[in-house]
Amino acid sequence: MKKWLSHTNSTVLSVAVIGIFILLTLFLNSLGGFQLDLTSNKQYTLSDQSLTAIKNVKDDVNILVLTVENANNTVLNREVTDMVEEYTKRNSKLKIKQYNLTQEPALASKYGITGSSIVLEQGDQHKVIDIASLFTATGDGSDGSYQFTGEEKLTQALMNMSSTEMHKMVFLTGHEELSLAQMTTLQSSLEQNNVQTEELQLNQAGKVPEDADVLAIIGPQRDLSDTEMKAIRTYLSNGGKLLLSLGFVEDMKSSWKNIDALMADYGVVDEHAVMVDNQQASTMGPLWVVPEYGTHAITDKLAASQLYPMLSLSIALTSKEQDKYTLSPLIHSSNDSYGETNIGGLLQNETTNDAEEDIQGPVELGYAADTTDGKPKAVILGSSIFMQDSEIANGGNRDFILNTVNYLSEKENGLTIRPRVQAGYEMAYLNGEQARTIFFVAIVAFPLIFVIIGVLLWWRRRRV
Repeated sequence: MKKWLSHTNSTVLSVAVIGIFILLTLFLNSLGGFQLDLTSNKQYTLSDQSLTAIKNVKDDVNILVLTVENANNTVLNREVTDMVEEYTKRNSKLKIKQYNLTQEPALASKYGITGSSIVLEQGDQHKVIDIASLFTATGDGSDGSYQFTGEEKLTQALMNMSSTEMHKMVFLTGHEELSLAQMTTLQSSLEQNNVQTEELQLNQAGKVPEDADVLAIIGPQRDLSDTEMKAIRTYLSNGGKLLLSLGFVEDMKSSWKNIDALMADYGVVDEHAVMVDNQQASTMGPLWVVPEYGTHAITDKLAASQLYPMLSLSIALTSKEQDKYTLSPLIHSSNDSYGETNIGGLLQNETTNDAEEDIQGPVELGYAADTTDGKPKAVILGSSIFMQDSEIANGGNRDFILNTVNYLSEKENGLTIRPRVQAGYEMAYLNGEQARTIFFVAIVAFPLIFVIIGVLLWWRRRRV
C-alpha cells in the first residue's frame, strides 16, 4: 500500500509539473514580442519617436535587409537585422525580408545599390539606407567599439515614406561647380529625405525658381556674373535660402568679386587662404582638417555623437559686424593650424606659418546666418570636396551636409535619437582539440550527468 501511494504521488507530481509547464508556455506565448531590456542605458529600447512612427504606418511596408555576409561583418549584420525585427514586431504592416546581396543581382540593380543596404518599399516608392553609414567607430577605433545610428535613420525613412512634406533644392551650374553627377550619393540621400534636386543654368533660366527652398552653389571655380548676382539676390530677398560651399581656385583673391560680395551680404569674409593643419599632417596630410564644432542646431547632435566631417583644401573664413543677420560659427580648425595666404608657394609644396601674413588658428570654416527672428537664411562653408561621391562616406561628412540642408529647408520631421554605443567584439578562433572538448562537455558530458542522476533517483525510489 505504501509503495502504491508513493507511485501515485510521483505520477500526480509529474502530471502537475507538466501541466504547469504547458500553462507557462501558453502564457509566455500570449505575450507575443515581450522582452526585457536589462542594459544600463536601455539601448535596445526603441524611443518614443520610433514607436509613434511605427504606429502611424497604415499601409504595408516591406523592409528588405540586403547584406553581404563575411566573417568581418556578421555581428554588424545581426545588429541591423535585430533592429528591423523590433520594428516589425510592433506593427503587422511592416514585413521584413532578408537577402544575401551577392546572390540577388536583380535586386541590387533594381534599387541601384552596391553594398549592404536596408530598402523600405511601399507601393511604387522606395527608400534606401546604406548600412555602412549606420556604424561609426568611437575613439581611435582600435578596440572595435562603435556607435550605431540605425534607429534614427530607419525611423526617419519611415516618416519620410508617409510624409507629404516635400522640399526643392536647386544646384547652380555654369561656373565649374560640383555637379549632381559628382554627388550622386548626396543626391540620393536628399531624395530619400523628400528633398527634390535639380540643376540650374541661371544664364538660361533667367531667375531662380520661386518654389526652390534652397539655392546651392557648390565649389564654383569661376565667379558669378553681375546678371546672375542680381537674380540670386532677388531670389534671396523674396524668402529664398542659400547654401554656398567654396572650392579651391588659385586666383580666387582677384577673381571672386561677386562670390565675395554674396558672402559679405551675410557678414562673412573670405580670407582667400587655404587651411594647413599640422595636427593632421602625420595622418591624412596638412591640407586636411577634421574641424571642431560650434554650438548650433546643425552641429549639436553631431558633436554629441562625435561625428566630425573631414575637409580638404578648406578656405579660411572670418566675420564682420552687420545688423541684419545673426552669424553662428559652425566649424573651426585646430589651434595648430593656419591659413596659408601664399597660394603660389602652396602649389609648389612650400608652406610655412608666417605669423604676420597667414591667418592664425583656430580659424572658422563655416557659418550659419539666421534672421533676427531666428529663421535660417544661409549657410556658408569653406570647403566642398567632402560632398562628392569619393569623400561623402568619410567621417561625419554625409550627416553634416544633410543636417545643413534639413536646417535650411526647415524640415519639421527631423529626428534626434541617441545612437547605441557598443563595445568592441573579439573573435575567438578555436583549434580542433578545443572544439572537440567543448562539444564533448556541452553535448555529451552534461546530458549524461543528468541521465545518471535520473537513473540513480529512479533506482532509489524503486527500492522503497
